[in-house]
Amino acid sequence: MQVPFLVLILLAIPILGILILIHEIGHFWAARWMKVGIEEFGIGMPPRALRLFEKNGVEYTLNWIPFGGFVRMAGEDDPDVGGGLSSAPPWRRLIVLSAGPLMNLVLAFLLFTGLAMAGHMEIVSQQVGVYYVELGSPAQEAGLQPGDLFVSINGRPITSYEELQIETTLQRGHPVTLVIERDGQLITTELVPRKDPPEGQGPIGIRMAYYEAPLEVQYVFEDSPAAAAGLQEGDVVMALDGEPVQDSLQYMRLASAAMGEEVVLNVQRDGQYLELSLFNDPDYEAIPLGLDFMRLAHKSSPLGKGLAEGWRETVDAAALVPRTLAGIFRSSVPVSDISGPVGITYATAQVARAAGLYGILHLSALISVNFFLVNLLPIPALDGGRMAFALLEWVRGGKRISPEREGLLHMVFFLLLMGFLVLVTYYDLVRIFTNGGTP
Repeated sequence: MQVPFLVLILLAIPILGILILIHEIGHFWAARWMKVGIEEFGIGMPPRALRLFEKNGVEYTLNWIPFGGFVRMAGEDDPDVGGGLSSAPPWRRLIVLSAGPLMNLVLAFLLFTGLAMAGHMEIVSQQVGVYYVELGSPAQEAGLQPGDLFVSINGRPITSYEELQIETTLQRGHPVTLVIERDGQLITTELVPRKDPPEGQGPIGIRMAYYEAPLEVQYVFEDSPAAAAGLQEGDVVMALDGEPVQDSLQYMRLASAAMGEEVVLNVQRDGQYLELSLFNDPDYEAIPLGLDFMRLAHKSSPLGKGLAEGWRETVDAAALVPRTLAGIFRSSVPVSDISGPVGITYATAQVARAAGLYGILHLSALISVNFFLVNLLPIPALDGGRMAFALLEWVRGGKRISPEREGLLHMVFFLLLMGFLVLVTYYDLVRIFTNGGTP
């Protein structure tokens, strides 16, 4: 039974809240370590629902808005409060302020490591290729052809759809260098991904698929043309309408070109050759004809390798944030592509439906890395902005900017950030409702 999407949305909301709560726990632990006074630790956001208990002078509260949490420290903006955050030496403030983002980084590393050790089903193929090139597209102008296999883009190896999609998206409007393999030869070419491509064409104008050869049927979708024709798992597709099919790229090219037509598949089954007739239904939205050729295998890692894999994924995720920011500044990535809390919750619900628990935890790790880096940006009102003031005071030998001026800057930038959040939320809602409100 499929879980209703609204239920998935409601289940996804606490995930973002948990990441925020863990961030605040980092501040809490560091403040206790640095002997900074703590007045309240709240689960959820105000207004207060009830006071749970008090311990060591700290009130522990439960609040009405079930989203994240907060730590209220003594003297956060008043250096005249003894034992408070603002009166603490700069190096102590730096530790307290950095602990929240660092908790998000540690969480991401632990999640990535745990997922690597637990393992999941992965696509076996490590090659992605072209099966169709749009007319007039950057890909056609660069000489790409059906059957080309991607090797690298701007020196980065390509082993999946996502790697190519991320790079071409971040480089829209700027030249990229592609290395492709064609008939066993490596070819280097250059193209410029489009900022505003025609709908459904993508920045460079290709359709691609994972490379599999020979084309062995791995799965047949129920109620599909392939199922109706009697195709079975393990069948090897030899030809489509008399055209030889040596790999998945040829199959996708031929099947896509024959949409809405009666086609003949020649397959090999248990040493016998069969000829199957079926209608290539254009209204069937899965893989053409409803057969899946991608091989899947369960992959897991022992502790040592899992730690290495967790670290690699953490570093890769962290590197993506500054690259995305650079893309925004050079206009390759529009602000409308950025997601706020609404977009993140919606994406989490989509992942929950498509990829289950593994997908949710993986996305949570990615978001946690984003929290780590974004909060370290030297922008007033963020942890990184407050750290910048503490660092400046340290460099100046204890001479600090007046609390009134610092507080004003934090307030102004907080309002600006709230305005930016409203803008991002607007774009999130536009994307959601443009998609019909469903994944």
